[in-house]
Formats: sequence, C-alpha cells, structure tokens
Amino acid sequence: MMSSLQSSLVRFMLRRLQIWNKPLPEIQKAMESIKAQPFPDSIRVLQEDLNGIPCNIFCQADKMSKKGILYFHGGGFCLGIYNANRIFVANIAKRTSRDVYMPDYRLAPANPFPAALYDAIAAYKGMLSKGYDAKDIVLVGDSSGCALAISALLVLKQSGFQMPSMVQCITPVFDLAGTGETFLTIAKKDPFQIIDPLGIAKNYISNNNPLSPMLSPLYGELEGLPTISIHAAEYDVFLSDATRFAKKAKENNVEVKIKIWDKMWHVFPMQEKLVPESKRALNELCSQILSF
Repeated sequence: MMSSLQSSLVRFMLRRLQIWNKPLPEIQKAMESIKAQPFPDSIRVLQEDLNGIPCNIFCQADKMSKKGILYFHGGGFCLGIYNANRIFVANIAKRTSRDVYMPDYRLAPANPFPAALYDAIAAYKGMLSKGYDAKDIVLVGDSSGCALAISALLVLKQSGFQMPSMVQCITPVFDLAGTGETFLTIAKKDPFQIIDPLGIAKNYISNNNPLSPMLSPLYGELEGLPTISIHAAEYDVFLSDATRFAKKAKENNVEVKIKIWDKMWHVFPMQEKLVPESKRALNELCSQILSF
C-alpha cells in the first residue's frame, strides 16, 4: 500500500534530526524544548500520587465509564513525561472517555533497574486500591513502556494478582539484549538512524542481565497474560521484538493481535495530528480499548 505524502515528509524530517545519536543530556533538552499543545477542552490534568508513585491523571469531564487506563510512557527508561506524550495521552482520554493514569516512574541513570519496574508494579496496585476492578483496567505502553508493562504483569501474575482486561502495545521494545534481526535488516529504512538503538536504555540495564524477563519480557513465562494488541511499524528496528513476542505469546495460549503498519516508524501514532496513518492507528487503538 502506498503511504501518505505526510508520512513521507515526516520520515524525511526524522532522518534530518539526528538528535537520537547525541549524549543523553542533549536528548533530554531537545524533548523539553517541544512546545506544549492545548489539551482537548474536556480534559483536565491532575498531579497525584498513585500508591506512592507521582502520576499525571488525564481526566475526562464527561466520562461515562468507571473503567481506567494505566499508561507507561517510553523513552528508554531515561526520558520522562514531556509535552509530546502528555498531549498524546490526553487524546486517548478524550477518545475513550476514560481517565488515563500516567506514572512518572523513576528514571535512569540516577535510578537503574529495578526502580522503574517497582514503580510500575506499585502503580498497578494503586489502581486496584483506588477501587478499579482488574477487568476494568487497560494497560497501554509505547516503546520501552511496553517492556515495563509486561514485565510488571509477569511479577504480578506470579504473585497471584488478577490481570487487567488487556494490554495495548505501541511499537514495543521487548528485548533489551537487542537480539532481533531487524536491528540489521531495517537499519537503513528506520528514519531515526540510531547507531545504537538501545544506547540510552543501557543506563537502566546497568550491570544486570538483559535476558532477565524483568528487563526483557520476551524471555518470560507468558502464559496467563491478558489479551495483548500490538501496533508495530515496518520501518522500526524494533519490529522483530513485536513479531517474536507475538509468536511466543500465541504459543503460550495468550490472545494476541498484531498489526504491522506499512512504512511507519517507532511510536508513529504520536504524529496523529500530521499523519493520516498515525491518526488511524490511534483510532484503532482507542476502539480496541472501548471493546473491553
């Protein structure tokens, strides 16, 4: 299928940025410089603790549902909550008429593994403590936030906690050992052109074994996980993380839906204001959430 003109232009601009090969402080500064966009009129943002974890809560004024969403942002465990992911999450809240909780989990390098994992587990327990039934919670993650979400569920499952209704994964990272074949086969097509795609994530891995399921859920015992929907991208070096995880999950009796979006890139749904395919992906994601 031919991609849109807008997507071609965005790919071109991403190739020219070259920000992701710079030192972490410069990447953080670039993310902080992204200008804030106005939230949808019906959305207000609260800053509260969720079981001891600082959290942005995107509240829908006219919500008709008692269901909630727990969103784990990406950023290689080193980049926090910025205007880019705040407006994206606000739009999810708007489209689903559900409150979205985005934990401001601890970041590396100051807080390496397992700090973010512990915060993710605490945030899920916090949703339960607020009165949400597990069946009324949907987890959503983008990039490394997907690894965080699934690893947290592996721990919670082992501890006997009820699973949420489903998990939505946006261009997921599931293998912090970086063994996927698309690191090589897609490298020239990926518009980000990152020399070391796991570069900043190594601050989080530290001296720990990246093959641990607590870091890389691809290597975990997946049976018993809830329904998982994956939005992967053809021009993303992490594509094989998504396909390998989906295959293994299906082999372990997990209901998995995976869609590979033609000629799209890492976390492409965040460009939904500019790119038609990104808007369609976000609409599909929200429709899937509303089906549960």
